[in-house]
Amino acid sequence: MSTPPPAPKPSRYARLVALLATLVSLLYVAGLFDTRLSPFDLAMQAPALPAVLTTRDADVRVAIVDEHDRPLPGAVVRLFSIQGGTTYFAGEARAGEDGVASLEGMPRGETWLLAYAEGRARGSVRVVLGAGERVVRLVLQPAAAIDVVVVDEAEKPFPSAKITVTGGDPLPFVAMTGADGRARIDRLGQGPFSVRATARGYDDVVRTGVLPGPVPVRIKLERLGAFEVSVVEADGKPAPYARVLCAGAGLWPARSTVADANGVARIVGLRRGGYDLKAELGERVSATELGVELERAVTKPVKLVLGAGRRITVKVTDGESEDAPPVKEASVVLAEEGLSPFPIHGRTDAKGVVVLGPIALGYATVSARAPGFVPRSAVPVDDDATEVRVSLLRGGALVGEVVDDRGFPVGGATIEVVGVDIEGMPIDETSAMAEFRDDHFDLALPGPLPLLPIGELGVMPGPIPDLPRAGAFAATSLGGGDPWVTRGDGEFRAEPIPPGRVHAIVRHPDYVEAESETVTIVSGGEARVKVVLHQGGSLEGRVVDADHRPVSGARVEIAAAAGTLERVTYTDDSGSFAFAAVPDEVLISVARPETPSDVAARLIVEIPDHERKEVEIVLPRQRDAVVVHVTDDRGYPLDRVEVRAVSLDPTVPLRRTFFTDDDGDVEIPDAAGLPLRFVLTRPSKAPRVEEVEIAPAKLTYELAEGITARGEVTGRDGRERIEGAEVVVYTDAGVRRARSDAEGAFEVKDLAPGRVRIVASHPDWATNEKIAAVAPAPSREVDLGAVDLAEAGEVEGTVIDPNDEPVAGARVAAGLVPTYLPLGPLPRGVVTTDREGHFKIVGVPEGDATIEAYSSDLGRASTNVKVRAGRSTSRVDITLPGEGSAKGEPKGAGSIALTLGERTERGAKVIVVVMVPPNGEAELAGVEPGDRLLKVNDREVRTIEDARRRISGPLAEDVVLTLAPDGDGEKPRRLRVRRERVRR
Repeated sequence: MSTPPPAPKPSRYARLVALLATLVSLLYVAGLFDTRLSPFDLAMQAPALPAVLTTRDADVRVAIVDEHDRPLPGAVVRLFSIQGGTTYFAGEARAGEDGVASLEGMPRGETWLLAYAEGRARGSVRVVLGAGERVVRLVLQPAAAIDVVVVDEAEKPFPSAKITVTGGDPLPFVAMTGADGRARIDRLGQGPFSVRATARGYDDVVRTGVLPGPVPVRIKLERLGAFEVSVVEADGKPAPYARVLCAGAGLWPARSTVADANGVARIVGLRRGGYDLKAELGERVSATELGVELERAVTKPVKLVLGAGRRITVKVTDGESEDAPPVKEASVVLAEEGLSPFPIHGRTDAKGVVVLGPIALGYATVSARAPGFVPRSAVPVDDDATEVRVSLLRGGALVGEVVDDRGFPVGGATIEVVGVDIEGMPIDETSAMAEFRDDHFDLALPGPLPLLPIGELGVMPGPIPDLPRAGAFAATSLGGGDPWVTRGDGEFRAEPIPPGRVHAIVRHPDYVEAESETVTIVSGGEARVKVVLHQGGSLEGRVVDADHRPVSGARVEIAAAAGTLERVTYTDDSGSFAFAAVPDEVLISVARPETPSDVAARLIVEIPDHERKEVEIVLPRQRDAVVVHVTDDRGYPLDRVEVRAVSLDPTVPLRRTFFTDDDGDVEIPDAAGLPLRFVLTRPSKAPRVEEVEIAPAKLTYELAEGITARGEVTGRDGRERIEGAEVVVYTDAGVRRARSDAEGAFEVKDLAPGRVRIVASHPDWATNEKIAAVAPAPSREVDLGAVDLAEAGEVEGTVIDPNDEPVAGARVAAGLVPTYLPLGPLPRGVVTTDREGHFKIVGVPEGDATIEAYSSDLGRASTNVKVRAGRSTSRVDITLPGEGSAKGEPKGAGSIALTLGERTERGAKVIVVVMVPPNGEAELAGVEPGDRLLKVNDREVRTIEDARRRISGPLAEDVVLTLAPDGDGEKPRRLRVRRERVRR
C-alpha cells in the first residue's frame, strides 16, 4: 500500500480560523437561549451541520399536543444533531392543523428536539434517529413565568442587567431588565430553576431553587472590588513605572499594568476571591503575593517590595550525554516555586539556549518541549542557580489502520493515545492537545496581556486568546499540523509518543469507541496496531420517580463494561434521554437533579449491535435520613467531627462525608436501613470505625481522647538510630505516616486502641515491619518499641529479552514485583529499567535475595543473588521469557491496584493481598498487605483470576471487598473501594 504525500501544513491564519470555528461549535450552549421565535436566531445560536459528518436519510414526524392530548397547530419544532460531542442545528418545521411537524432528510444519530408554542412551556426530547421515519410525541404544558427585580447598592432599579434562568435541560432562558429594573421570563415549566443576574462591573448573583409564582425574585447587584498596589524599593522608596502582574479567580490568564510616577497601580473590576500579585522593574522583582483575598465593592491596598532578581540560562539538549546536540526552537517555561501564576516563556536559539527571568531568589522549575521529543516537566533549579540543563528524550510513533466490522477502511476517526511511560507516569495525548499547548505557548510568549487604562478586564488589545477545546471531533479534525485523524484509507500516524506501554482509543460519530491492543513504544521507534470499529446500538430511556412521574434534569451516565467509554447526558422535560453508537454492555448510573454527584440508581444493560434498546429507570423513593450524634467521653456534644459513611451493599453506591454541627449532630440523607460503615475523626480525638447491618434513624457514638504512640527506627540490632526513615502505620481508620528524627524517634498522634501494623523503610536500609498493640493508657501515651532495619546493599544489572536485546521500562524489585499499580510514582523498592535495560535497586537485605523483573509484553523472570551490606552486586542479568500476560487481563476501564497471591491453609487455597501500593484507592480504603480476600461484592472468590475479574470493570462503579486480617480469630471486615485506572 502506497502512502500518500503529507498534506501541506495550514498557515497560522488558517489554524486560527479553524480554532474559532471550533470554539463557536463548542460554546453554542453558552450562547443559545430561549427567545421569541424569529427566522434568524437559530443560525446565530448554533452552527449548521456540515454535510460531510453524517448521512441524512432520517425522517421525523413530531406530534405536538397539550396536556389534554389536543393538537397544537402552529407549534415550532427545532432539531439539533449531536455529532462527536458537538451539537449542530439541523432543521426547523412548523406544525400543521393536526399538530404534526415533519422534518425530512435529517442526520442519523443522537438528536435533540425542541418544541415551542404560544402560551406553552417549551418541550424537549432526545432520541436516536436511523434510516427511515421516526414518530415522536411531545406534550407542552401550560407556561409559567418568573418575575425578577434587580436593584443596585442604593436600592435603585438596575436597567440592562442580564437575567439567565436555567432548569432541568441545558438550554437557558435569557432576558434583560428594563428601565424599572424588572424582567419577566415566561414559557417556563414547573421548576425549580436557577436565576442568575449579571452586569459589567458588578458581581454575579445566583438564586437557586426558584419556583414560578406571583412574588418576584429580588436581586441586589454589588460593585466589583479593586486593588491599589504600591510598589516600593527595598529602602521603602516608591518604584515609579514598575510593571504589576495580577491573576486570580476573576482574572485569567494573568494581566499586567504599569504603576504611575508614584509607584501606584489600580486594578479594578475584580470579582470576589483570591488573587496573586507580583511586581518587576528591570532586574528587580518582588516576591509573589499568593491568595490575596478581595471582597465585593472593596478597594484593598497591597504593598509589593522589589528585591534582587536573577536570570536563568536554560540549555536544552537531545539526550543526556556530555556531547548531546542542542535542540533549537524548544519551548521553555520557567516557574517560580514550581507552580507559578506568572510563568516565563521562551524559545531556545540555534545553540539550544534561552535566558529567562528575572525571578526572585528561591526554588524554581523549568519545563521544555520540542517537536519530535517527549515533553519534560519540573526540572529543578536550585535556590541560587543561574544555569540549568534540560535533556529531552525523542518520542516514538504509533501507526495503525482503522476498519469497520466489514473490513472497509474508516476515514475521519480521531485517535487518542493513552498509557504509562517508562517512569510510571500517565500518557494521554491527542494532536488537539499538542496543538493547544503550542497555541497557548505562542499566546503566552510575550507575557501577560496588558490591562486597558479604563480597567475593563473583559476587553483587551491584541488577538483573541485560545480557550480550552473540549470537543474531540471538531478540534482534531480542524487542527493544524498533522492531526491524528484517519485518512480515507483508514491509516493514521500519531507522534511523538513518550516511550512506554500505550494503546489507541479510536472515536468516530457513527461507531462505538474502540481500543487497540497495548503495545510498547521505544524512543525513536514505531509500533503498529489495527482497530476494528463496530456500529453498535442505540439506547433510549426514560427516568421516572417512584410514582412514575418523569424526572427532568436527572444526570445519566453510561460507562462501558469493557473499555473506556464514558458519556453523560441529562434527561429532558419528559424524563427521556438517548445515546447513539453504544457498545453491547453498559452500566447506567442515574443521579437526581438536586444531587447530581450522588448516584440514585444503577443497572447494567445489554444492547445488541445495530438495534435500539429502550429502558425505563425508576428512581427509588428516598430513604429516611440517619442522624449521627457524637459526644466526648464526658457526654458533651462534639462539633466539627468528620463523619464518613459508605454503603456496604454493593447495589447501593452511597458514599457521604459530613461534619457535625454545634450540637454534635450530622444528618446522612437517604441512608436509613442500609448496611453502613462509619469512620469518625476529629483532631485530638481517637478515630472510631463502626459497621451497622441495618442503619437506624439515630446513632450515638462517643469519641475518646486520642492516644499518642511513639517509637524508634534502629539498625544493627539497635546499635544505630536511623534518621529520615519513612514510617507507615496501618490502622482501621486508614494509613498514617511519620518520619524519624535525628534520634531515630517517630510519633503518631490521635490513635485509637487496637492493633496496628508498622512498616519502616529507608533508602540505605532494608525495609522491615512489625505488628503492635495500642493499649489504652491513662497518660494517653504508648510506646510502640523499635523497628529494627537490617543492613542492606544494592543490586545492579540488565533486563534482556530472549534475543539478548535490552528491555526498557521493565519493573524490577527484590522479591515480588507488583502486577497492578496506580498511576503515578513507583512504590519504594520498585524501579524500572532505562533505555539500555539497566536497573539499580537499593535497600536490598544482606544475604540471599531474589531479584525479579516483569514486563506485560515479555512476562516475568527472576534470579538469585548474594547481597553484601554496603556493597553493590553488579552484572546481574535477567532474561524475560518473551510471553506476557496482558492478553488474559480483564477488560475494563477500572480496577484496584493490588498484588494478589495464593497460599494453602488447611488444604484449601486462600487469596492473599501481597502488596498494597501507596496512594492507591485500596490503601485509602484501609486494605492491608497480608489480608485474606474472602469475597468481592458479597460473592466468594476462589482464584486470583476470579478475584481480578470481579474487581475490574467500569470506573463509575465501586467494589465491596470482604477481608480478614492475617491470623486466626480476627473478625472479617468489609470495605468499599473505588475503582481506579491502573497500569500493569
